[in-house]
Amino acid sequence: MKRSLMVAAALAAFVVPAAAPLSVLAQEATSTEDRADIRERRREARERRSAAPTPPPPRVERPDRQERREDRQERRQERRAERPNHPAPPEIRRERREDRRENRQERREDRRENRQERREDRPNRPENREERRENRQDRREDRHENRQERREDRREHRQDRREDRQERRQDRREYREFRQRFNAARWRQDWNRRHGHGWWRNDRRWRGYSGIRFGFYFAPGYGYYNVPRQYWHQRWSVGEYLPSIFWRYQLDDWRTYGLGYPPEGTRWVLVDNHIYLIDQYDGYIIDVIYDAWRW
Repeated sequence: MKRSLMVAAALAAFVVPAAAPLSVLAQEATSTEDRADIRERRREARERRSAAPTPPPPRVERPDRQERREDRQERRQERRAERPNHPAPPEIRRERREDRRENRQERREDRRENRQERREDRPNRPENREERRENRQDRREDRHENRQERREDRREHRQDRREDRQERRQDRREYREFRQRFNAARWRQDWNRRHGHGWWRNDRRWRGYSGIRFGFYFAPGYGYYNVPRQYWHQRWSVGEYLPSIFWRYQLDDWRTYGLGYPPEGTRWVLVDNHIYLIDQYDGYIIDVIYDAWRW
């Protein structure tokens, strides 16, 4: 008895787990079949709905909208009844064309009259071809005379420039001759040997000198004078041009200083304690003596 129970239990232990997957598969097969049937029924229902035409819903008009439409129609009919008898559209277009044509014709006539008035208002207008030909000939002669005058002016200008260049060459030649005659270094040696360094302290031309003043120069015989800031403590050398503000302080008694005779058209000028020989027309520096006296 015990053996038979044990054998039955062992068989049950093997059969029950093997039968469980089979039941699950059977359930799944039935569920897939049911879902396929549901899909098929839904597809048939959609086809029946699409095949059967659906009538549009009835249009229900509101009473207020219908009344407004009737009112608009009545107003249109009233306006048409009150409108006067207008001509037909072709007649209107014809009248407009005629009006535009008349307006264009009037504008053309006005322009002709204006041109005629302008012609009449022109002063000294020649009336025939002969007079116009004479006027053209006069203008040609005037142009020819103007060209001739311009040529003569250019010739005179070139001649003036040649003469100016010749004068400048002559002046430079005289300047070179002056520098050969006068030597600033030799002048300083001779002057210091005869007068010494402080010769100017007892000279009456330095009577107003009271020491160095910032922004001012002192010129013997002229006194203090204002100097622009850009020229303060500035030196110029031979070949440069001295600013015109210093040309007025001319050294007339150059013989007293033992300086050379300035060539014609030149002058000795005083700038601080320097003496410059310049061209009196353009300020060209011919010669210079630096520190002619020591403060």
